[in-house]
Amino acid sequence: MVRNTTKLLLLACLACALLAGCGGSEPAATTEGLAEKGAEFVSLLAEGKFEEAATRLDPTMSAAMPPAKLEEAWKSLSSLGTYESQAGARREKERGFDVAYVRCAFEKGSVTVKVVFDRDGKVSGLWFV
Repeated sequence: MVRNTTKLLLLACLACALLAGCGGSEPAATTEGLAEKGAEFVSLLAEGKFEEAATRLDPTMSAAMPPAKLEEAWKSLSSLGTYESQAGARREKERGFDVAYVRCAFEKGSVTVKVVFDRDGKVSGLWFV
């Protein structure tokens, strides 16, 4: 039940962030290095640095995902066992948004963390896929 609630919360946050960011204008921030920025963000989560990770969120995500919620979301992956490492990151453009996909290896499996960035380079969505 908690895992489903966390997934729904993350989906709702992503939907809100996407709707809030639909201005149709060109990104103001450079898109270069966003795969690395996504990987850095995921590293902060893996290291338990939720306060620092929260400073990288846009205002909508910051309101919806304060540090305690980021921690809860990350810990929802505990069924996969201990976090081991990142296995690569890539950047893609989806529906006008810049997205970093960060592949993470855990003791019992892997997960891809989808980090969506707004035009200012702030995290505006977070999804575990």
